[in-house]
Amino acid sequence: MATNLNVTELDFADIKNNLKNFLKQQSEFNDYDFEGSGLNVLLDVLAYNTHYNALNAHFSLNEAFLDSAQIRGNVVTRAKLLGYTPRSILSPKAQVDIVVDISGETGTIPTILDLPRGTKLNTVVDGEEFQYVVLETQQATLVGTTFTFNDVQIAEGSIRQLKYRVDNDIENQKFQLNDVNADTSTLRVRVQANEESTSFDIYTKFETLREVDSTSKVYFLQENPSGFYEVYFGDGVTGFKPSNNNIVTIDYVITEGAESNGANTFTMVDSIGGFSDIALTLDTAASGGNEKETSESIRFNAPLTFIAQNRAVTADDYASIIKKEFSNIDSISTWGGEDNDPVDFGSAYISVKPLTGNLLTAAEKTQILSLLKGKNVVSVVPEIVDLEETLIELDVFLKYNPNLTDR
Repeated sequence: MATNLNVTELDFADIKNNLKNFLKQQSEFNDYDFEGSGLNVLLDVLAYNTHYNALNAHFSLNEAFLDSAQIRGNVVTRAKLLGYTPRSILSPKAQVDIVVDISGETGTIPTILDLPRGTKLNTVVDGEEFQYVVLETQQATLVGTTFTFNDVQIAEGSIRQLKYRVDNDIENQKFQLNDVNADTSTLRVRVQANEESTSFDIYTKFETLREVDSTSKVYFLQENPSGFYEVYFGDGVTGFKPSNNNIVTIDYVITEGAESNGANTFTMVDSIGGFSDIALTLDTAASGGNEKETSESIRFNAPLTFIAQNRAVTADDYASIIKKEFSNIDSISTWGGEDNDPVDFGSAYISVKPLTGNLLTAAEKTQILSLLKGKNVVSVVPEIVDLEETLIELDVFLKYNPNLTDR
């Protein structure tokens, strides 16, 4: 019995030759004509099977690591081990003031008017119509003949609502958002005792273990291997665990992403409280729309976020946290006050070049600072500075030999 086995080759032809050499070491086949026999077909099958298994093993091993995984579900799973949740598609968001005039109305006029979440507006960008919705319910008090809703946040898309029943007999029950283009930044999760109950407990997204206990109403968010986001709740130790037959209501915005960035003219589609004499004033044009985070972006950002550990200590930590949570970024630069001119110890400086517009809006700056709250060193104050643009005009002269080209 021959024991000299060559198992280092992965190419089909080399595998087949190795099988032949192995058989030729046997006394029964040392002068056998493999090319002209039926055994040659069997060697093809064996070589094909070996080659097939070797490729499968190679691909499977690649998928076990973040750097080499190609299937998005595997990239997401490896990133989850680093505590990283990929960013969903993001809808463009704008801010408007809404004034409802009731001077021409008759009958009973309320003193308080509600502007419900999901109230529809529309806009036109490059000849294409887009729907926007109000993100948060607001109230306004009658002043004279008008109700005024200030700083109303609106987002492109439509509201989708899903209801699930809690069944604790299912281990690690998860509640799926059934749209791949769901904007998780607009996600609202509520739980009620049963279908007849009119009161809801509002759950907030889990961010840190600090002050989270068995009574904390938090939800956890992850992307599953199919590309859909899932919501799940605590186990009764880390986060409150809903009871059997509780009803989970999930609603979020389904969006088309960045297509309506820059929208700055809006008109009402829905009436408000039955009143239709409505005037809109733009505060901030639509911005921040972005596509779902790509596998390459996850591959790049997940290790950086893990290094930062959701704590802003170094200048790179600030950039990592902001890039994870804030979408309207083309490029970002961060530096410590000790590197500033003039030197300003106790400060961390942030400058962002946005995807839309030339400078960050006041609302976007406030959003960035809120992302850093509780994550930066207490004695260090983050400062956002506007970028300085340098415009370069180039005069280009070309010199070439026409005898060397006919173009």
